[in-house]
Amino acid sequence: MQLPAPEENVSEKVLWGKDEAVERLGGDEELFWELCEIFLQEYPKLLQKLGQAIAESDAVAVMRAAHSLKGELGYLGAVEASKASRALEHMGHEKNLSEAAEMFASLERHLAALHRAMKVSAGATR
Repeated sequence: MQLPAPEENVSEKVLWGKDEAVERLGGDEELFWELCEIFLQEYPKLLQKLGQAIAESDAVAVMRAAHSLKGELGYLGAVEASKASRALEHMGHEKNLSEAAEMFASLERHLAALHRAMKVSAGATR
C-alpha cells in the first residue's frame, strides 16, 4: 500500500482538518492550539518508538505505536497521515512488516508536512 507523498506546497486543508477539529472542540480554538502544541511535542517520541519497533521487527510494538499516532492524527483531521498510521497498525496486527519501512517513510513525510503546516497556521492565527 502506498500513499501519495505530500507536495511541498500542498494545501493545509489536505494535510489536516483544522476547522473540523476546532468544531469537535465546541469551537474552542485556544484549546485546539494547546492540543496542537502537545501533539508537536509528543509525536516525535511516538515516531521514534514506531521506527525502532519496525527496525526490531516487533509487530506488537508497531501496532501499539501506530495505533496511538492514528488516534492523535485522526483527531486533528490529518487524513493521509492517519491512513499511513492505520496501515502500519494493520501490518503490526497481521504480523506482516514486509512493507512497514516504506509506509513508515511515507508517514514521516506526511508528518513533516503536517508539522510545517501547523507551525505556519499557528503563526498566522496566534
